Amino acid sequence: MYRTLGIDLGTTNSVVAQLRRGEPEIVINMQNQEGTPSVVGRGRKGELLVGSNARSRLALDGENVIRSVKRFMGRKFRDPQVQAALDEVDYKVTAGTDGDVNVWFDGRSYTPIEISAMVLHRLKEDAEQRLGEPLHRAVITVPAYFSERQVAATREAGRMAGLHVLRVINEPTAAALAYGMTIEAGDEGRTVLVYDLGGGTFDISILLLVPGSVSVLGIEGDNLLGGDDFDRAIATALLEDIREEFGSDYQPDRRDRPRIASAAEVAKIELSNQQTSEVVLAGLGTGQLDLETVFERPRFEELIEARIERTIELTHKAIMQANLTVGDIDEVLLVGGSTSIPLVARRLGEVFGPKRIRRGVNPMQCVALGAAVQSALVAEVECPECRTPAELSADSCAECSTSLLGGTRVTCTGCHLPVDTAADACPKCGRQLEAEAAAPVVAAVSQTRDCARCGTPGGGGAPPPPPPRGGAPTACSLCGESLADAGGGAAEAAAAAAQDIGLRCGGCSAVNPPGTEVCPSCGQLMQVTNPFDITPKDLGIELNDGRLAVIMPKGSNYPTTAPVSREFVVSGGGQQRLEVAVYEGEQPIAQQNELMGHVTLRLPAGLGGRIPVEVSFGLDSDRTITLSVRIQGGEQRTVKFSHNQLDPERKVQVEEQQRQIENFTDRWANELTEAELRETQRMMDTLDDMAGGRTGGESVDAALERAQFLLNAQRWVRSTEAYLSLFILYCEKHLDVGDLGRLRAVAAELRQRREAADWDGAMAAAAAADELCDSLGHTFRMLTMCNIYVSQNMVSAALGQRILAELRGLDSAVESANMEAANRHNSALLGLYAQAQREMGNDSMPEQVGPVRPEEVDPR
Repeated sequence: MYRTLGIDLGTTNSVVAQLRRGEPEIVINMQNQEGTPSVVGRGRKGELLVGSNARSRLALDGENVIRSVKRFMGRKFRDPQVQAALDEVDYKVTAGTDGDVNVWFDGRSYTPIEISAMVLHRLKEDAEQRLGEPLHRAVITVPAYFSERQVAATREAGRMAGLHVLRVINEPTAAALAYGMTIEAGDEGRTVLVYDLGGGTFDISILLLVPGSVSVLGIEGDNLLGGDDFDRAIATALLEDIREEFGSDYQPDRRDRPRIASAAEVAKIELSNQQTSEVVLAGLGTGQLDLETVFERPRFEELIEARIERTIELTHKAIMQANLTVGDIDEVLLVGGSTSIPLVARRLGEVFGPKRIRRGVNPMQCVALGAAVQSALVAEVECPECRTPAELSADSCAECSTSLLGGTRVTCTGCHLPVDTAADACPKCGRQLEAEAAAPVVAAVSQTRDCARCGTPGGGGAPPPPPPRGGAPTACSLCGESLADAGGGAAEAAAAAAQDIGLRCGGCSAVNPPGTEVCPSCGQLMQVTNPFDITPKDLGIELNDGRLAVIMPKGSNYPTTAPVSREFVVSGGGQQRLEVAVYEGEQPIAQQNELMGHVTLRLPAGLGGRIPVEVSFGLDSDRTITLSVRIQGGEQRTVKFSHNQLDPERKVQVEEQQRQIENFTDRWANELTEAELRETQRMMDTLDDMAGGRTGGESVDAALERAQFLLNAQRWVRSTEAYLSLFILYCEKHLDVGDLGRLRAVAAELRQRREAADWDGAMAAAAAADELCDSLGHTFRMLTMCNIYVSQNMVSAALGQRILAELRGLDSAVESANMEAANRHNSALLGLYAQAQREMGNDSMPEQVGPVRPEEVDPR
């Protein structure tokens, strides 16, 4: 069996937990801290720093200390909340190629996903060093009010860090799972409100907890409200104090700003436990200003009162939307470091009564502990590529051979990203990987054993001591128990590992296999099971008039047991494609919300009027969307929007390729064969999948190359056949019988190949047609093109009349066998042909027709 980590990837701090002997416990990092600051920095020699070491560089190199990046995860640069957060960071933030956020660190731009991957990779390395074994899988938590796009970004960060992410779950739900483990056997159900105020986000979840069931009843939140805002409020007040004492013209430089921010954070923490905090800032400005002041708790509470009231308003809103009253709440569970602020408990006590306020588990630990509990509720692992389920003991997918264990990563010495050790070079910066750097981080401690008596990892409360003569430690440094025979061999070690991935029954204390809902030993329901959560925002599709048609409203339960469907219509109107675009949000205009993905379908031939369309949504336990579309009872098209995000530059390339194919198909649909239309739709489906991160095992380069080949082939063979048919039509009377027969034979061959979608054969026939037409001389090409210009009104009326007169004159001359007149008309046509080409060079292409979107069914 493979151990799974529970990770609370926080805005300010991140915490890691695991299961041991059926119960969750915190994994202390290699600095002997329960939490690791979610901060990335650069050391004096340019090396990567993560955690406390990175945060200590704030005053020295603030521009290269990246913190609170979680606030940018999965967001667009133009998002008003992103713009509001730009003034709160010292590092450079710009727009990426696809409109996402780019963060600049050590001279390079990174996505928030990449920065988060650095943090997660360090958490993984620390846990491996602490536990003495490689770790492959994780359950990662996110704020309950995170959008689908933000959830996807978190999952992708885990993948980049070398973790197979079993689940992404909401932080309040995770806290409730940890709290649920403390429920005694026989306890009745209780309605718990989880008040989660962390460093950067605020969430409210209302849950019904009974033994054997966890159900989410209501949800609310604010992704830009948390302890960081309280720090900034104190920092602003300190800045006012400095200006009051030393003059209003004082402006903090990049050295002073992080010092003031750090002092504000310390003051916040101290004021949570005492009435006053002494703040000393020496050497401000040019080094001549020294601030010494005492910050008092009343002043602090006055500064943050409005933000705390905002959380109370959201709490009441969540209760109301869950169709409950304050009196229906049995307990209020405090989660997140900022709940240690006395004002929080006092205001909640005023609303609910002090006796209902609970801290059942450590508010800083409970989310990670709950993530570890969730890992024991997962009974199988899903392939990230083909979605085939497998047993937890499997290391690769039986269907497509994709690894189910994440991957071994090494930190690139050039750009600091975690890179697959199987790669020759870093995909971001191109630096060659050093062989010695690719060694697994757990090699030095792979022989350490856990103490059988006290369970201490590696037999020591501190980092594992150096083993004697290269061997494993012989005694636990905490309790002195002998480790010589700990584990008892490979079979016993495997059995112990199996016990560590299941939960302990609250009734009989037996450790059960993962996914167990009823203890087989005593028949009692387990304290917790896989939770039924609810959606934080509306999910719907864009209508033809731009409005959002909601299919799954906010508060819908997931995972869904059956698809949620809604009927629409689409008006053909000569259009050829139907686009169904899925959005998440609460704005009435679709494009003001988050685009989740889209599918494009070709409308069946022969349909007209208002065509019925059925759209269905399904959501799995990770909020992964399954979209199904059926046109007038026909074949259903189903796609699953993967959490894997395509690289922004590649996504732009894929979408550009889609536009080229769509424009070509829209313009020439009537001239394409059924086989060509089917091939084009299959290619569009593949590109849709690529844009949504669903690669199906094919590389993006290969898909783009195949799509470009298909487009080029269709352009060439279509235009060649169209030209060849007109060549024969307009030049038939001027050609001898042999040449005409050869032209008709190659035209028949080209048509046959196109109807079979035989691209190699079709291109060979097109090449033969071009060669044959060219061999007959320039005059026939000129005649063909002049007829095309006139018949299709492609030139000005005056020029068209002159060309038409010369063509009629040429026909008459040929019929009367007057070669002198025929030559004269040919010469005139050559000049007019050249003039037409010059005139055509200024013509723009006709406007392309776009796709249609569904319309609401008229209730009448």
